[in-house]
Amino acid sequence: MLIIENTSTDPRSNLQLEENLCSLGVEVFMLWRNSPSVIVGRFQDIDAEVDTGFAERNGIPIVRRNSGGGAVYHDLGNVNYSFIQRDDRRLTLEHFARIIMRTLKAVGINSRLEFRHNDILADGLKISGSAQYRHEGVLLHHGTLLFDSDLSVIPKVLKRYGRVTNIRPLLKHDMTVDEFIRKIFDYCAFTCRS
Repeated sequence: MLIIENTSTDPRSNLQLEENLCSLGVEVFMLWRNSPSVIVGRFQDIDAEVDTGFAERNGIPIVRRNSGGGAVYHDLGNVNYSFIQRDDRRLTLEHFARIIMRTLKAVGINSRLEFRHNDILADGLKISGSAQYRHEGVLLHHGTLLFDSDLSVIPKVLKRYGRVTNIRPLLKHDMTVDEFIRKIFDYCAFTCRS
């Protein structure tokens, strides 16, 4: 499995990189972040989901991804992960959620999967959402980890959103987003290789 720590924060480039990696036919685990942006699902009506005026006034690009699911706000306090594998119908959203939940447990966060929306919750609030895309024998599973995101922007830029919280205030021992990325990267890279 190819393990990538992507340091680009450009949302268009990062989503394009995912697409390019899908076409290589190799298995990948990648961590990445985006500068402030709204990422919308493949089939979503942007005007129904996003306050496009707010986004434009605040220089927040709106980028469409290949997977389904809802619109999400990204910023540098949000850590994104991607798994790219040969399509195996047994690789469900739950399968990958369990990997992420074990990873969160390794940094001291107890979480649970909310099956109806495939969200990961901590203290009853969403800390992670995910989506999948299948094409030509390849499965892309990607998701978010709200570590220290500016949650005040979400109700301003998204017309539909759930109750969310950040991971950072839930930690017993504080860490920076870079330290969090390193711990997630090391744990998932080890898990993916074993």
